[in-house]
Amino acid sequence: MTEKLLVVAPRFDTATEYSFDWAGDFLKIIEDNPNVEYSTLLEKMATKSNFDQFMPSHDILIFFDHGIKDALIGQGLEKLVTNVTAGKFAGKKVFTMACLSALELGKYAYHSGCLEYWGAIESIGFTLVDADLFGEVFVQGAYERFVLGLPIEEVMENMQNHFVEQMDKTTNPWTKVWLQKDKDMWVCWHEGNKPETPKAISLIQKIINAILNFLGINFATEKDCKFDVLS
Repeated sequence: MTEKLLVVAPRFDTATEYSFDWAGDFLKIIEDNPNVEYSTLLEKMATKSNFDQFMPSHDILIFFDHGIKDALIGQGLEKLVTNVTAGKFAGKKVFTMACLSALELGKYAYHSGCLEYWGAIESIGFTLVDADLFGEVFVQGAYERFVLGLPIEEVMENMQNHFVEQMDKTTNPWTKVWLQKDKDMWVCWHEGNKPETPKAISLIQKIINAILNFLGINFATEKDCKFDVLS
């Protein structure tokens, strides 16, 4: 059975202007491929209510950004999934081009049954002048893993090498610095690279999360989203 992809890409600030374009690059690659079944939640459609509706019927999430250590962030800073609700990824594969989420959320997701979780354990950064060099690495990685079906270890090695190759294409010192940093913070939690078991979610955390979701006010702040963009 063909695995179904859900591509999610909000667009509401400088960082997401660029990551939205990278999501578009990924979609251009797969749109004419008859072997790829996918849905999209783009810009204003990238809300929690839509995410909750679409995610259960999809096998793979391709997410272009933002993230914080305990959540993925949708349109208008709405939290789509948190440590508390990481069970939404049980039986799923997740690829996030987003800051920090592999630090906590990815670990909770894996230990809640997520099959593989790709992401960063620190804040991702890029330079505007060489933005495409960064986007190409993430787009190619997602394509190799979830369209070509290459093994996790091979895709990870290819991405690491791709970061290095991109460094050779620029003379901008800040581009080189951030490509190296992004390379070093990129991980995939899976059966062959298990994260440590995170601390249990308390009942109080579950109650607070449920109340915030019920009231429709479970949002991150602009300060939370630490995606570093350099001109």
